[in-house]
Amino acid sequence: MILFDAVEAGVPTYLVNVIAGATGEAATHVMDMIGVSQTTFRRKEEANEPLPDVAGHRVMGFLRVAATLRRLLEESGDPEQLKDFDLERWVAQWMGEPLSELGGKTPAEMLRNPEGQRAVEQVLERMRGGLPA
Repeated sequence: MILFDAVEAGVPTYLVNVIAGATGEAATHVMDMIGVSQTTFRRKEEANEPLPDVAGHRVMGFLRVAATLRRLLEESGDPEQLKDFDLERWVAQWMGEPLSELGGKTPAEMLRNPEGQRAVEQVLERMRGGLPA
């Protein structure tokens, strides 16, 4: 319910920089991934307005996928081995890797609409079940 309320209120522009910092990607790459132009981003940022609805939904989809990947890794791994593991870098690489299950598209590309987000979530569920992603 908290995420629903956050999206309804509008996703703030600073989350683009949070995602960029967490993944090591350039903010412009994150903007491309969520489908918002640099011009629109700057205008919204300067006006202290939330991202456009569609971009906000994509940001939330990315955060949901990243959280699921983190949980999958933590559930399946040895905590001692995971302490030095760069999860954010791994998530960024996974999001940019074309997957045959997604018709050769990357998970990041699929986050552009709700159907694509569902497809990515299905891949994650298969990963959870131990099936090849």
